Amino acid sequence: MLKPLKGVECGSYDNLESFFTQSYPHYELIFSVAHASDPIVKVVDALIAQYPEVQARLIIGAAQNRLTSESNPKVLNLVQSYHEANFDIVLISDSNVRVPTNYLEKLVEYLDPDVGIVTSIVSGYQPRDLGGNLESIYLDTFYSRGMRIAEAFGKACVVGKSMLFRRSVANRFGGVEILSRYLAEDYMAGIAMKNLGYQVAIPFEPVPQYIGRYSFQEFWKRHVRWGRIRKAQAPFAFLLEALLSCFGSGILLAWTFRLHTDPLKIFFLHAAGWLACDFVMVRLSRRGLSANMKKQDIAYYQLIFPLLWILREALALPLWMTVLCGNTVNWRGKRLRVEAGGLLK
Repeated sequence: MLKPLKGVECGSYDNLESFFTQSYPHYELIFSVAHASDPIVKVVDALIAQYPEVQARLIIGAAQNRLTSESNPKVLNLVQSYHEANFDIVLISDSNVRVPTNYLEKLVEYLDPDVGIVTSIVSGYQPRDLGGNLESIYLDTFYSRGMRIAEAFGKACVVGKSMLFRRSVANRFGGVEILSRYLAEDYMAGIAMKNLGYQVAIPFEPVPQYIGRYSFQEFWKRHVRWGRIRKAQAPFAFLLEALLSCFGSGILLAWTFRLHTDPLKIFFLHAAGWLACDFVMVRLSRRGLSANMKKQDIAYYQLIFPLLWILREALALPLWMTVLCGNTVNWRGKRLRVEAGGLLK
């Protein structure tokens, strides 16, 4: 299991600790960080000392090459640990996910011979404020729905929160180094696997992303970044997002039938039906969370679900317009330009 890290986030200790307590019979944990001065180093050292029975180590120093100035910093942080891993099956997982003890065991079950990569739908877990709640609702509706739709149409949709694959297969397209020119290395890994003739598997069980305290500004910047990645890699699908959102399609539907019935009635019936479908989808998705996570999070989250859903849908069009009006993103302290196909500058 490879864990690229940078900085201490809300819940970092508990997030990383959940990977030390996996029920899988034999695994290793390799953490990687670019600089020894990063405060996350102390957290990792403390966990390694706390769990001496787990085969875990920390690698310091990002890969250096002639493309560093226009390479994905996360991928550069992964290169050395990727090559030093002892096993063929590799899991790359972001630092902000917090998983149950059977997470790795469940994930490996999906790695059939015809499957190139196993990824997961992400479910927001324990948001603490407005930005965090919006982040959670975005993950549980818009992105979960998008991944399932892409899967239904045979399209690759891989998220870096959870990517399980075989190095022997990934090496056929050049391994992680070849992904360093792209901001969405996860998406491109899925495309590469598809090009090799392999499937992308998405388990029923979501991977929980611990959110905690998360400002509205952080929420907005993250989804502007993700939106500009989508625009660069799938421009036609991105342009349709405005029309295919709940409010966008509702306005279009009301205008179409305006001569036959009250357009407001059509709009509100459409929105109510969409809300009901999203609510059912979230309930089904969250059945895959552990009992402890359900107890702590789901009751509270469902009480405010309708209000959060309305606010998120109302923000969808202004967010889409913001994404449309630029091609630069701020990520991990760097300002990057995303070009056609997702290439970085």
